[in-house]
Amino acid sequence: MVNSKWILRFGELGLKSKTVRGSFQRALLNNMLEQARIAKIELIVDKQRSQFHVYSNSDKDAVENLLCHVLGIVAIDRVEKLDCDYSSKSIAKSVLDNSPNFGTKRTFGVRVKRMYKFGDISSKDYEIEIGSEMIALDNNLSVNLSSPDEWIRIIVDSNGVSRIVDRIETTAGLPTGVQGDVIVNLVDEKTMLESFLVMRRGVRLIPVLDSKEIYIKKLARYDPFIGQRTMERDRHKFSPKRPAWGVIGLSIEDAEPFIGKRDDAVKTTPLSTLSPLDGWDDDEINALRLHFEDPQTHGINLNVTNWINNH
Repeated sequence: MVNSKWILRFGELGLKSKTVRGSFQRALLNNMLEQARIAKIELIVDKQRSQFHVYSNSDKDAVENLLCHVLGIVAIDRVEKLDCDYSSKSIAKSVLDNSPNFGTKRTFGVRVKRMYKFGDISSKDYEIEIGSEMIALDNNLSVNLSSPDEWIRIIVDSNGVSRIVDRIETTAGLPTGVQGDVIVNLVDEKTMLESFLVMRRGVRLIPVLDSKEIYIKKLARYDPFIGQRTMERDRHKFSPKRPAWGVIGLSIEDAEPFIGKRDDAVKTTPLSTLSPLDGWDDDEINALRLHFEDPQTHGINLNVTNWINNH
């Protein structure tokens, strides 16, 4: 029996067209499952409507650490199965049986997401009934739907009733490999952090020349296929390797042998020199460094107001 479950939350992916979104999601899942294989972590992925649910019997902390390194995921919701049936009274009792705050004066609100229809009742009425049953069982509760002390987020699906117990923000961005390749010479930490920012935009890095293994290994936590050229589909339905479109940490002249330009290419985009840390101050770079090393604990924490005013 699978013990733990998480729901993957996408951000920018949801803004894409149906075709592009599907392609990006497949790339994300390929990256995630390869990361899990390398880390020897068991993952089972199940798509329910537009949501991707991940199940695992592996160590919970290890799974969450891995998911926080999957580019393209904005957040993960840890979900716990409730020991109850679909009735409002049973759900309310199960929630309170698992609450460490039972008997404490507090405010709450209920939200229900139904992937499975139970009875002739709307989601809003379902929320009201569950909330009423909870108040009947614990009279220290009071409703506050604006800013409650505790949100009770319930998911109803064909496998039963679950509750979201925690949300963890991750690295966001786009899955690596969906926006082409960039040549990089990883010789120092600054180049590594610049490469990470470009990775978050869906780029696959191709380390060359004097790239140091220590930096490649750190970046490989976010892209298990680092160094492998991506493929593109041409008009003849062949899948040649995609030529690189940018460079980091080396000149265009030094990158020339690694670009992979095809002789039969009709149109070639000029190569770009990328330096995404230009304009960042020391505090912002340090925040990025902390986020890179431990995205589960540290956000990038950019001060957007100061950025707009000072740049």
